[in-house]
Amino acid sequence: MAAQRHHLRVFRPRKDVFNEYNDTELISRYRLDSGGMRFVTDLVRNKLTSPTKRNMAIDADSKVAITLRYLATGKMQLCNGEDFGISQPSVSNVITETLNAFCKPQLIGRFMRMPINCRHQRHQRQFHAIGGFPGVVGVIDGTHVKIIAPTEHENEYVNRKNFHSLNVQVVLITTTESPT
Repeated sequence: MAAQRHHLRVFRPRKDVFNEYNDTELISRYRLDSGGMRFVTDLVRNKLTSPTKRNMAIDADSKVAITLRYLATGKMQLCNGEDFGISQPSVSNVITETLNAFCKPQLIGRFMRMPINCRHQRHQRQFHAIGGFPGVVGVIDGTHVKIIAPTEHENEYVNRKNFHSLNVQVVLITTTESPT
């Protein structure tokens, strides 16, 4: 009979992004400064805080940072895990847990309101007629419009792809009457 070996778990050092990066570096990596990251974390802290520190539980600040880094860059989970000192499966679990916390109706309701009335139902019919998608009342999209570098605050207009741009968003809510 072969002797069973028990492997000791190896815990790598965890990254503390708030101490490692200044606000400019945080914005370039996470799309938020330290105040913004703490604000977002405080919104979901109760949902993300582990009841114990057993097995070096990942704290809420790190969970939000990992998720924001993933969303901001689309970087592979394995690379994010290496950056933060956790495994890829842990990164996957953290992202899922954090996004689920962000998607709670009470949290979404703090920032988004959609009117529910006959116009709402008409918009749903119109969008269904246009694209065949049921339940849609509006659409939103964004893009970066390339600009010539401004002379003042030039660095504030450099996007993540290293060219000067304005980040614009378009919201479309149908306004024409639907065919009867």
